[in-house]
Amino acid sequence: MGRSCREIQEWVEEQVERPIEEWEQRQEQRCREEPCKWWMLCLNKLFCWLVWVAVKVVRWVVVTIGKWVVRVVCTIVNVILDVIAFVIGLILSIPVIGGIIRTVLNWLTEIVWRLVGILDFVASLAGIRPRKKMYFGIIIPVIDGTPLATEAALQPQVDAVIEIYDRTCNIDARFTGFCQTRVSPPGGSISVQCGAGGFFADWWVDGSWFELVQSLCKFESGWRRIIGYGAELIGIVVNDIQPPSTIGCSMAGTHNYVTIEPRVARATLAHELGHACLLPHDESAGNLMNASVVGAAFPVLSNLQVAIVRGSRHVTYL
Repeated sequence: MGRSCREIQEWVEEQVERPIEEWEQRQEQRCREEPCKWWMLCLNKLFCWLVWVAVKVVRWVVVTIGKWVVRVVCTIVNVILDVIAFVIGLILSIPVIGGIIRTVLNWLTEIVWRLVGILDFVASLAGIRPRKKMYFGIIIPVIDGTPLATEAALQPQVDAVIEIYDRTCNIDARFTGFCQTRVSPPGGSISVQCGAGGFFADWWVDGSWFELVQSLCKFESGWRRIIGYGAELIGIVVNDIQPPSTIGCSMAGTHNYVTIEPRVARATLAHELGHACLLPHDESAGNLMNASVVGAAFPVLSNLQVAIVRGSRHVTYL
């Protein structure tokens, strides 16, 4: 079941089904406690129970059955969309032409959704920041039978992303899980050049590998990566990132993924996801985008940075 379907079901359960169940419980208690009025032949209690039974039956028929019908239909639609997205992902994995297409596609969707969300951007600048959400996951390549990193070693990165974006941006960063991929990278190892060279190298076989493992590991809701809205951000562990002092890399809106080395500071992934949301480096003390403080316990973001992140195609209400 796609994440959109789960969210619809959760909304129905929380906003529709749960309030009705709570009312049923109150009504049941009321019926038990209501005194029998002898001059009405206790019909008052009977009427009370009839109302309770009627609501319970209607809830079961309308909400419970309706919820599962919606779930089945939604799941079928999501699977179809994800299959289409997977095929498109395979096309985007073609060296050169696929790389150029995905670069143009990602920047086009970034611009479109930025324009659509301009009012939300302005509201964020003004301090009006309703809860939004952002999905992210981590892919761990397995090379020669050995994962490049353990889930336990990467968990602090996950925790930092969730805490930092919740505290600074009122964003619910939802982790979709770790995925190990056994698809062999070109040359047997993954070395990323973080800069102009890496940008163009992504159009070749290395970029094809990154696109392929995303399509395989993150098949669910893959259609969002195509349309851009709510596209999941993916951290991919790599052997090495150049230049030597670099431990994480993002090509901003060019990709739906960022890369990190196996052993990095606590906020490295959060820092790179900031780049993916179009945040440049910021040398302010304690700022998340200050490359020298990625190990800080409580990094911060400026008001403008918060608005930029919240305006990203990766950060949505739906």
